[in-house]
Amino acid sequence: MPRLLSDTMDLRSLRCFSIVARHLSIARSSIELDVSEAAVSQRLHSLEDHLHAKLYESRGGHIELTAAGERTARLAVAVFGQIEALETEVAGAKETAELALASHDSVLRYLLPDKVEAFRRAHPLARLRLMARPVEETIRLVRANECDLGVIPERDVPSELSFRAVAKYPACLVMQKGHPLARRGSSDLRGLLADARAGHYPLVMLEVQREDRRLEQAFKRQQLPFEVGLEVSTIDTLKHYVARGLGVGVVSGFCVTAEDRARLEVLTIPAEFGGDTTYGVLLRRGKHRTPLLKSLLTVLAAFDQAGTGAPLRRAASD
Repeated sequence: MPRLLSDTMDLRSLRCFSIVARHLSIARSSIELDVSEAAVSQRLHSLEDHLHAKLYESRGGHIELTAAGERTARLAVAVFGQIEALETEVAGAKETAELALASHDSVLRYLLPDKVEAFRRAHPLARLRLMARPVEETIRLVRANECDLGVIPERDVPSELSFRAVAKYPACLVMQKGHPLARRGSSDLRGLLADARAGHYPLVMLEVQREDRRLEQAFKRQQLPFEVGLEVSTIDTLKHYVARGLGVGVVSGFCVTAEDRARLEVLTIPAEFGGDTTYGVLLRRGKHRTPLLKSLLTVLAAFDQAGTGAPLRRAASD
């Protein structure tokens, strides 16, 4: 009849016996185990009772193993070798696991590199998949658990998802260096934009801006015509065409680098124009947070704004 779970062998007793079998001395074994000799003897007797076998004889302070004892000692070495291998494999699996993060290309290109670098330094064996996806596709992937998390601008999300705000960034109007509109400055942004239309300076817009419609709605609130001359797929393409004088563009502040400021006119759009955007982390509610995922969330929560925005302490409950 199989033994009950409560009758399972005490691994401490087996470990104790394996050490005694190596030293062939209860005294030396007690020193290594940092327990009393009486405790060593008690564990040995417990193991013998469990196995219903005599494992050793004590003769003049020395230990002699019986045939059952020699076989038990050999098997104990194998058992603890397997346990050590299991612990090593599990620890390694934690560090070599894969995480998938989805976000728009501009976020991956400009907002996350420092965070990804910090995560990679902490977990060099882990694999991090960065998936360039539109916002709606990112929401779908996280909702379907096809990726672990997303980084998106703040918006209403399905009830099974949570959005944790991490940072707010202003929008910037970018135009060719020396552009005549730049002399107006951002204090009269409405007049500047109206002049842009009257002067036939087309708007260069990102596909993602067409998707969320916030830019279009901001123009309508200011009673300005929303007419797009060029529509492009990436921030770098937008800045390239703007630098060539083919229009003006609106981009998030985190996309503007020192090199951009050297070759473009950059005006910060006031908050009343609805230019500020809050970015945050999207997760499934109740999602199991592995040590790697917890580490990545900690890294993402510590945004360094470098003067382009403000970190947020408010967080949605999961």
